[in-house]
Amino acid sequence: MYVHVVKRGENLHGIARSVGVDADRVAELNGLVRDQPLPGSSLLVPTGVSTTLLPYEVREGDTLRKIAGRFRIPESLAAAANPPLGRELLTAGRWLTLPVPLRRKRRIEVNVRLDVQGEPEELLTLDEAEGCVSSLSIVDALIEADGTLGGHSIAADLLLESARGRGFPLLLTLAPGHPHAVEGLLTRPSCRRALFRELRPLIARDEFAGVHVEFGKVAPQHRPALNSFVRELAVRVHHQQGTLCIAVPAHEREDPDHPLHGAYDLPWLARYADRIMWNTGDAYGTAEGPPMAIAPLNAVRRSLDHALAGVPKGKLLLGLPFYGYDWATPYDPERGAALIVQGPNSWESEEMELPSQVHWDERAMAPMVTYRDEAGEMREVWYEDARSIAVKLHLVHELGLAGISCLVPGHAMSTLWNLLQDTFHSKK
Repeated sequence: MYVHVVKRGENLHGIARSVGVDADRVAELNGLVRDQPLPGSSLLVPTGVSTTLLPYEVREGDTLRKIAGRFRIPESLAAAANPPLGRELLTAGRWLTLPVPLRRKRRIEVNVRLDVQGEPEELLTLDEAEGCVSSLSIVDALIEADGTLGGHSIAADLLLESARGRGFPLLLTLAPGHPHAVEGLLTRPSCRRALFRELRPLIARDEFAGVHVEFGKVAPQHRPALNSFVRELAVRVHHQQGTLCIAVPAHEREDPDHPLHGAYDLPWLARYADRIMWNTGDAYGTAEGPPMAIAPLNAVRRSLDHALAGVPKGKLLLGLPFYGYDWATPYDPERGAALIVQGPNSWESEEMELPSQVHWDERAMAPMVTYRDEAGEMREVWYEDARSIAVKLHLVHELGLAGISCLVPGHAMSTLWNLLQDTFHSKK
């Protein structure tokens, strides 16, 4: 498959006919609900050849023919994977995305971090992701203030049962369910003992293959205590032949005083953990902040350069958000953004004014749309699609990372699972 950027006036049948495939197949791959996808949106189109999407900065004197020849790809394919590229638009400094054939598909680890929302589509996620999963982290049983684990919801129990029936290796996710849960674990021995008592039988009975620690924001003054906790946890998990994974908010430089990531000592964590999950979903476009790309490629690349200075590449999983956020504009800090899990080509509403165009930020390598909602309010949406995820998957190839962790809020666009299976083989 390759990523096709829809041009104004194109429709699904014309795009499919141009590459000799059935339009229904393209609709199925992309979860489309209408024949007229939005101009600027990205579609996966079958071609018989797997590709990766390479970001390329246009040089002085470049033409589309020269660029295509340099990378040994058809000129028509290079044109299809970008917005319209007339001679006057192909200026030096512009960034393109080039579908470069894969010489071989690497085998990587794919962790799916599934946040339980209690929606029926979550079981569908297991169906759609089944060919991709190396390990599954279901976020539901959260840590209480005393260090114990809260009980799973009915929705989570159904997911766990279904996942075990499919043979998915499960990681027990440790995430705070109380505002003071992490502080208690790090500063009160009684809380740690309570947690360790609950963990031991879960791993010993092979209910879980390991532990996925996702504390998020930790106060910088707790850095030594976090190091001590990870060392204690590693001894216990490894004694039961389990795997220890630590999620770290992505960042671009070492700053022990930073309120989000200052507590995370990368070399220390990499010494004791089996995998570091480099969580880009916590670092850039968030529900609490202003409208921006969720995981901008330029910032993600800089953060990975920093991560690899302290973490062996064979231990690093790139955390990719499979979602987006919808902000009211103009931006009001008192109002959080709404989570979205489906791109605008899947939206259906008679009341709202649907977007007319998907815009593309060439630096962030991310899509954005604006629209007017049912109340007449202007909204701005940044999200992840096949094109924005594909350029980040290219980083996994380029840097030789161990794999990825897919951050999924219950459900995600089926397109992204199709893209993932076309780009890599998943270690089982």
